Amino acid sequence: MTSPPDSDPFVARLMDETRLWQERGIITAEQALSIAANYDVPAGVAVGERTRGRLVTVLAIFGSLLVGLGVILFFAANWDGIPRAIRLALIVVGIPSIYGAGYWLRYMRGYQRVGTAVLLLAAVLYGTGIHLVAQAYNFPLNDPRLFSLWFLGVLPLAYLTRSQSILILAQGLFLSGVGFWLAKWMDESGEGQAIFSIALYLSLGPLLYGLGKLQAHYDLTRPYVAVYEVLGIVTTLAAIYILGFPLYDATSYLESGVEIKGATSLWVLFYLAGAGTMVAFIGAAAIQVRRRLPLITLGYEGLAVLIVLVMAYLVVFVDAGNDVLYPVLFNALLLAGVIGLVFAGYFWRREAFINIAIVFFGLGIVTRYFELSWGLLDRSVIFILAGLILIGGGFLLERGRSRMIIRMGEQGGAA
Repeated sequence: MTSPPDSDPFVARLMDETRLWQERGIITAEQALSIAANYDVPAGVAVGERTRGRLVTVLAIFGSLLVGLGVILFFAANWDGIPRAIRLALIVVGIPSIYGAGYWLRYMRGYQRVGTAVLLLAAVLYGTGIHLVAQAYNFPLNDPRLFSLWFLGVLPLAYLTRSQSILILAQGLFLSGVGFWLAKWMDESGEGQAIFSIALYLSLGPLLYGLGKLQAHYDLTRPYVAVYEVLGIVTTLAAIYILGFPLYDATSYLESGVEIKGATSLWVLFYLAGAGTMVAFIGAAAIQVRRRLPLITLGYEGLAVLIVLVMAYLVVFVDAGNDVLYPVLFNALLLAGVIGLVFAGYFWRREAFINIAIVFFGLGIVTRYFELSWGLLDRSVIFILAGLILIGGGFLLERGRSRMIIRMGEQGGAA
């Protein structure tokens, strides 16, 4: 008879190690449960440990974000009354001190989750400091260069600390910074750039995913793969979803989109995103060939990414001649992406992929329902039917998702 987990030092250490591997992105949550099952660790114990770990992480991150928000609001309310020298001293001394506290908690005291949350707080305050210094010298706070400096300061920290939460902040800053550059460009260049804006994000999503695939082959960068993959998928599906609306009759994207008008950097980013994606996938394929690993899965992913990139370039440079073709194509592409994501999540035992697919599938169904029925039925009937569809659809999706997760767990345990 196997000893209880808490009485076996090896099993206890194994549980600690699997939690650490999961935090670093080396294994998924389902794989951690499979490892525990092989050593007769009850599923409830393993899930309980994972839940407690997530609770600590969530509480610590929420706490750090609330502290950051409080600091921002305090300085925003009292900034004008603080002498400039003291403002700069608070920024120059205070932010490095918080970095030092996070380092001390994480690496010297062993409080990895809380220490990471404090480092995340320091990264948030670092961006706040950039904007406060800009305000002190009457620099426009909506200037995209401030966001770019924030991103460039946070990204190295994410790799140094091997923290997924800080990497999420860095990637969010990157995507938001692109939005700020787009807003500035549209102010300077006039209207007619909406299609290009969404197409740019449609090319950035595959780039993030491709960078994740490339980093998956190296031990030092493997913890970051999940963040790149999830953000890449979400960015891509969100862009496809928006391009599924009938935007094309109101936007002269072909005529105005080709004009550069001082936005050379955005066009360079648009082209580099596609080229970088292809380089990342070719590099990942070369590594797998050198290591004699199968290419079937990567081939399917590469084909899907290629289709997305082709659509991103087509929608900018090719006039469909009507306002129906592109919405139909992008809605069909969204449906294909959702189905492919469900299969990928099932076979790779990636619960996050399934959750993303369910969200975008439900969003697409509800959106198209309102779009098609708004002018045909009474408003009250529309909302009643929509509510019934959401309730029924939620029940069916949750039941299907639960069954799929159970099968994934059974397959992992059998493996």
